[in-house]
Amino acid sequence: REPTPLDMSDASLRSVSPIHLQYLKNMGVAASASVSIVKDGVLWGLIACHHQQPRQISYDTRVACRVLAAGLARQIKAKEDAENYRERIRLRGFEDQIVALLSREGSLDEALHNHIGEIQAMLSSDGVAVLRGGEIMVNGRCPTESEVRDLGRWLVRQGEDPVYATSRLQSVYPAAETFRRQASGVLSLTVSGDEPWMILWFRAEQVEVVEWAGNPHKGDNPGGVLTPRSSFEAWKQEVHGQSRRWTLPEIEAARRLRPAVLNVRQNRRIRELNQRLTESLSDKDALIQQKEFLIGEINHRVQNSLQLVSSFLALQAREADDSFKATVEEARRRLNAVALVHRRLYRGDALQLVDAARYLEELCADTMESMGAEWQEGLVLDLQPVTLPTDRAVTVGLILTELIINANKYAYDGRAGPLEVRLMEDRSRFRLIVADRGKGKTTTRKGFGSRLMDALVGQLDGELVYEDNGPGLRAVLSAPLDIKR
Repeated sequence: REPTPLDMSDASLRSVSPIHLQYLKNMGVAASASVSIVKDGVLWGLIACHHQQPRQISYDTRVACRVLAAGLARQIKAKEDAENYRERIRLRGFEDQIVALLSREGSLDEALHNHIGEIQAMLSSDGVAVLRGGEIMVNGRCPTESEVRDLGRWLVRQGEDPVYATSRLQSVYPAAETFRRQASGVLSLTVSGDEPWMILWFRAEQVEVVEWAGNPHKGDNPGGVLTPRSSFEAWKQEVHGQSRRWTLPEIEAARRLRPAVLNVRQNRRIRELNQRLTESLSDKDALIQQKEFLIGEINHRVQNSLQLVSSFLALQAREADDSFKATVEEARRRLNAVALVHRRLYRGDALQLVDAARYLEELCADTMESMGAEWQEGLVLDLQPVTLPTDRAVTVGLILTELIINANKYAYDGRAGPLEVRLMEDRSRFRLIVADRGKGKTTTRKGFGSRLMDALVGQLDGELVYEDNGPGLRAVLSAPLDIKR
């Protein structure tokens, strides 16, 4: 079996690599010790101790060093946590400000254009670009528009995470070398992928001078044998293509901004739809008012026309003989039944529905008045509230008029007599009953009135039956309240 390496991480005393020993010797170091600074389980730093003479460190001293390193790690963590907390508070204020500004403007594009400076300042960037659909807005130090578009397309392919951050863009996107002075670091936020909609914060190149203990790219032994360096003269190196690093609170702030901005867009869309709906309803109300006005005028004119025809018939009846006069009076009553509906529609607010009880009550009163005041004494009305469409109410009024005419003509031979009219609603149907105390049914001949009655009942999709009233006759009309077409 192959030997497994021994984990010596917790060993405080162990041998050192011969190359490292030679390295220390070249530096003139005879003794060394190191103390690890571990923060949150990760190596944060190292304390290295050198001595020119051999030196043995006691166990108590080593324990004290470990305790000191642990305390230092806690202090570093507390300091970083405090700095991050202050940074998060500052960024929260920026987030709230940006969301409020984007919510107040007329359109989202206008809001982004007017407040792009605040978006840039949020993450302390040197420049910012907003790509939305085919449009692009830039502010501060930024690459050219074509370079920003190419970078945006590259960022879209970097995975599903809407946030991408790097302080060394050139190392992962070689094309960034051409604009590294303006943007060596980028933090991108993909707000929405369907438009697409992306915000890019840029940080300019920050040249860093690194001091080395000798040239790290130059070896002391050209022969290729691995040996530690012997020259430790300071060697300076300028590092290009990097920017200030993006902090964790800044990355978190960008991530939080996404749902907030999406919510702003959704609220704007809802407001726009509500405004359109309000305008549509206003237009609809205006059209309905205009329609109601026109229908009211039509009803008024129809009523006047019917009244004019009725007046002509009345003039004709004065010069006619008794038989023709009776026919003219019947026609006038039929016209009155139709005219009364139009008169009620012109006076009321509802143009599609009629209160059948009030309509039939008024119709009975008008008909009785035309037949003679003595008819009023024997009239009994029992009309329950029933609402009917206008066209059906006209048909019911004509049927009631015919039944009253028949009672006058056949039950009482033109003389006044008792008459009962009842109206009631039974679930989805209504019933109209007209009963007299006359001679009962005396003829089976089909005249104009009978044929008209059959046609009217057919229009209602109803049923009309005659029953013995002992004495007299009772007509019962049953029909649906409305017919669904």
